Amino acid sequence: MEQPEKPRSKLYALDPLVRKLPEVSVPKRHVSFKEKFMWTGIALLAFFVLTQVPLYGMAPGAGRVPFFGQLRFILASHGGSLMELGIGPIVTAGIIMQLLVGSKILGLNLGQSEDRALFTGVQKIGAMVMGVFQASMLVIAGTYGVAFGSSAGIFIVAQLAIAVIIVIFLDEMVSKYGFGSGISLFIVAGVSMTIFAQAFNPIATAATGGELPGAVPNLIKTLIVGGNISDAFTRPWPLPNMMGVIATILVFFIVVYIESMRIEIPLAYGRFGGIRGRYPIKFMYASVIPVILAMVVFANIRILGMFFSPLQGISDYLSTPNGIFAVAADPLRAGIYLVVLVLLCMGFASLWVNMTGMGPRNVAEQLDRSGMLIPGFRRDIRVMERVLSRYITGVTLLGGATVGALSAGADFMGALGSGTGILLTVSIMYSLYQEIAKERMAEMFPAVRRFFGE
Repeated sequence: MEQPEKPRSKLYALDPLVRKLPEVSVPKRHVSFKEKFMWTGIALLAFFVLTQVPLYGMAPGAGRVPFFGQLRFILASHGGSLMELGIGPIVTAGIIMQLLVGSKILGLNLGQSEDRALFTGVQKIGAMVMGVFQASMLVIAGTYGVAFGSSAGIFIVAQLAIAVIIVIFLDEMVSKYGFGSGISLFIVAGVSMTIFAQAFNPIATAATGGELPGAVPNLIKTLIVGGNISDAFTRPWPLPNMMGVIATILVFFIVVYIESMRIEIPLAYGRFGGIRGRYPIKFMYASVIPVILAMVVFANIRILGMFFSPLQGISDYLSTPNGIFAVAADPLRAGIYLVVLVLLCMGFASLWVNMTGMGPRNVAEQLDRSGMLIPGFRRDIRVMERVLSRYITGVTLLGGATVGALSAGADFMGALGSGTGILLTVSIMYSLYQEIAKERMAEMFPAVRRFFGE
C-alpha cells in the first residue's frame, strides 16, 4: 500500500517571489585557490568601504555613538555608517527561520534540495524585511536626529536596507567563491580592526581627553615620563588599558586550547573484518553559534526596549559591565548578565545541534549508513543513539556554558574588542585556517579533491 504524499509547506506560496530574487550563481567549475583569495579580499574590501561611508541625511552630531554598544563587534556594526545594522538582520532572520523549521511549523525538510532552496530564499526575504524594520526603529527612536516620516528619515531607512542587501550578496559571494562565509569574515574583520586600534592607536584626540587611546602607547608614555605604571593597567573604561591586553591574550590561548579538545568514541566497521576507527566529538560541539545567537537576542531586546519600558529595564541588565571596576561597582548586574548569557548559550547550543542534524539520532543514522557500530554494543540505531547521547548531550551543554562564561569573563576583565568578539574571532580564524589548509592541499594534489568529493 502506497504511503500518502506529505503535503507541501504553505511556504511554497512565496516560491514565485523567491525564484525572482537575484542571487550569486553557484560556480560551474572548480574555483582555484588564488581566485578564492581574490574574491574573499574583494568582499573584505567592500565591507571596509561600507563601514567608512556615513549615512546621508543625519542631523549634525547624530549617529556618532554606536547604538549597539559592545554588541557592535558581534554584529559587525559601525555607528553612523552604512554598516550600522551590520549582520544583525541576516542573523535574526536565520534564527527565526531555524526555530520555525525546528518546531515543524513550516513543514520543510532541509534534507531535500527543493525545500532547502526555498528555505534559503525565504530567509533572504526575511533578512531584507528585518533590515527595513530595524532601520525604521532606529530612525523612530531619534538615533539620527530626523523625523521618521520626513524625506531624510525615509532616505536613511532606504540606505540601511540597501546596505543589508549588499551584505547578503557579499556573504553569498564569499560562501560560493571564497573561504568560509561572509558573515564570519566581517565579524573577524571588525573585531581585529578594533583590537588593533585599542591596543596600538597612538593619536590622542579631544574625545580621549588628550590621552593616548592605545593601551600599549599609553604604557610606553607612562614609562618614559616616569608615571605610575599601575595607572596604565587600571585606567577606567572606555579607554583601554594593559589589563585588557593581558585578558585578550589569555582568552586567545584558552580558546585555541578549547578548540583542540575533543572526545573520541571508538567505532568498528561491521564489514571488512571489523576495522577500528574513532568518531571525534569536539568540546565546542556547537562552535560559537550559541553566543552569536544570544548576542543577537540582546541586540533585538535593546531595539524593542526603546519603545517598551519593561524591555528597557531588562536590556540594562543584558549589557556587560566592562572592566573589573565596572563589575565591582555593580556586581548584581554582572551576575545577572553572566547567568542569563550562560543559560542562553546552553539553550541555543542544544537547539542548534538538534536542528542542524548534529543530534545523537542524526549521528547514529549517519554511522549506521556507513556500516559502523560501537564495539561492545549490538548494531541497532536506538542503542547507538543512546550511547552517543551520553556524550553529545553533555558536551553540547557544557560547551555552550563554557562559551558563555568565557565571553562574559573576558568582558569583566576588560578585554579589547569585547570578550565575545575575541571568542568569535579566534574560533572563526581556527576554522578558516583548517579550510584554507585543506584547499591548499587540494590545489597542490588534485587527486585529493576527488577524495573530498569536489
